Amino acid sequence: MLRWPSFIALYRNDAMPHTNTHIRDLDTLPVSTLFWRYAIPSIAGMLVTGLYAVIDGIFVGHYVGSHGLAAINLAYPLVMLQVGLGAMISMGAATRIAIQQGAGDMRAARGTLLAALALLALLSALLPALGLPNIDLLLSWLKADVQPQVAEQARGYLLLMLSGAGLTMGPMLLTYLVRNDGRPKLSTALMTLGALLNIGLDYLFVGVMGKGLAGAAIGTLLAEAVVLILALAYFFSPRAALRIKLGQLRPDWQGLWPILALGAPSLLMELNLALLLFAHNRQLLVWGDDLSVAAYAVAGYSESLFTLVIHGLAVGMQPLLGHAIGAGQPDRARAALLHGLKVGLGIGVAAWMAVQRFPAWIAGWYSDGSAELIEAGSRALRLHLLAMPLDGLVIVGATALQAMALTRLALGVTVGKTALLLPALALLPMAMGLDGVWLAMPMVNLLLGVAVSLLLWKQIGQLQGGARAESS
Repeated sequence: MLRWPSFIALYRNDAMPHTNTHIRDLDTLPVSTLFWRYAIPSIAGMLVTGLYAVIDGIFVGHYVGSHGLAAINLAYPLVMLQVGLGAMISMGAATRIAIQQGAGDMRAARGTLLAALALLALLSALLPALGLPNIDLLLSWLKADVQPQVAEQARGYLLLMLSGAGLTMGPMLLTYLVRNDGRPKLSTALMTLGALLNIGLDYLFVGVMGKGLAGAAIGTLLAEAVVLILALAYFFSPRAALRIKLGQLRPDWQGLWPILALGAPSLLMELNLALLLFAHNRQLLVWGDDLSVAAYAVAGYSESLFTLVIHGLAVGMQPLLGHAIGAGQPDRARAALLHGLKVGLGIGVAAWMAVQRFPAWIAGWYSDGSAELIEAGSRALRLHLLAMPLDGLVIVGATALQAMALTRLALGVTVGKTALLLPALALLPMAMGLDGVWLAMPMVNLLLGVAVSLLLWKQIGQLQGGARAESS
């Protein structure tokens, strides 16, 4: 349990070390030791961040049922748009502030921080103003109005999530900036606190009070509001390096465009995921029904736990691999890459075995006891997640290519997934029916897994050759 005194102490004692010891460790400590030193906090951070959606899914499945799961899955592309906009501001502002702080220009960094907050306020007003009057049109686009029970739940959820758009985007921005201000432990503590509050509030509003999907939205927004208030309080405190003072509220309006430009890739990545979710939902309604969409939610929530772990592992591997490449240490770069691939494949195989062996038990996490949902969810889990080890390989491989400054190849892997998946979703169901929708993702992961394996094999060979040349 998080004790308030220790939580508050993080405001005072948490600081990010930038010392020669850190660089010396990267050069000398065993790669396996460094790997877990970086990977474990990264995986924990990823899981905490992703728990909001998974917790909502578990409570909605248990207390609302398959109609609730279908509704949240159909409505979620719009929430992902909000998350994408929040990620754009967060990454853009964090990158610009880091550059300005590195140059010693704290005044400019503070102006960027205020500009980012102003942009957040603008989007917080703009999204509800555009979305709420057009809620029925949005539900129609998302195909969330086909079944009355689904439409009722989706409407209540979207009305609240659009109204609280700023509470979805704000905590992401502020926790990013708290971390950049030299307080990574405080940032993690804030995210953990939000996840714990979300669990309690979801139980209260969904389980006890029976407010359905609207209750899940209320719980999420209230938890995010607490995180937002605490993070803002930090920046108004004397503990913040970029302290905000009421008499010095001067945003750098010229910094708005750089924030947007630097954060655009994060928005595009989230929009890509929203597009894939939207495409799956549409095809499932064409070849199945709302129960199929609920089953996809079961598979999707389970997949997200796996991908969060793999993404955390890949992000933890990145500084080791990047430093070794930059320091001209091909042997350590090769060791870091091979270690990341082995661990990623090991986790992928273990997750695949669990899904194939216990699909009904996993589906039961998100079910109110409905035999139909457990049966449909079990089939979705077995087919849709058939290529989990290869999915993990693609994620780790793309991150590794990016860490080695092979940006075009990394981008090609990311874009290639969408380019292959959309036609697969259109064509496979024509031959296989509903199973074709489930098998589209494994088919694409198989093709991409082979391509990424060949790319990485070539890079490992080049690193091995570089190590031999260096030792001779």
